[in-house]
Amino acid sequence: MQAQALGQLRSRAARLGSTPLPVRLPTCARAGSRPSRSAALTVQARYSPAPRSGSWSPGGTPGIVDRVLAALPYILPYFDAVAYGRYLFHLYPAAKAAIVPFLPAMSLYHSLPFGSFIVFFGLYIGVVNNRSFSRFVRFNAVQAILLDILLALPRLLETVLTPPASGWGAQVYIYSQSFVWIFTTMWVVYGIVCSFLGQYARIPFIADAADQQIG
Repeated sequence: MQAQALGQLRSRAARLGSTPLPVRLPTCARAGSRPSRSAALTVQARYSPAPRSGSWSPGGTPGIVDRVLAALPYILPYFDAVAYGRYLFHLYPAAKAAIVPFLPAMSLYHSLPFGSFIVFFGLYIGVVNNRSFSRFVRFNAVQAILLDILLALPRLLETVLTPPASGWGAQVYIYSQSFVWIFTTMWVVYGIVCSFLGQYARIPFIADAADQQIG
């Protein structure tokens, strides 16, 4: 009997040794997979980043007042860019129709001593740094200010390099001046239209700087 029992134990041990036991090795969770509730705790948090395009906020769109206030700052770069279009207006009188409705306001704006600086700092201090205004208004104000700052670069270049009076250099100078006006007017129109639609007008490179400015 003892020999028979010992033989049965040996046969069972042999069967167990030949059968692989299921072993689960720890693995890294794949990105995007949901971990088991028994294996990890789920921590939920809500993060609402500043919207970059589309609607004003997840809860709604800006009101009429915010849309108008967001569009008004783009008048600053438009008024300051008019000097770059003088050659274009002379060559193509029809292009002057784009500024005729604003000529009285432009004349008043440029007649004020340091009018550009007054409006510039007024926007920056009174709107950009004023938390009572919505982020939508402050973002467009910063973007308009940065666009206006870019207009100072060609003026600084003119103080270093005297514009040529004739030849191909004069032609390049005239075309570059006209391009500055067209470039600025294009983005001004884009900013105003998007503002009235209640959407963020994101000008390349300038929009990223505006985001960093207002946080």
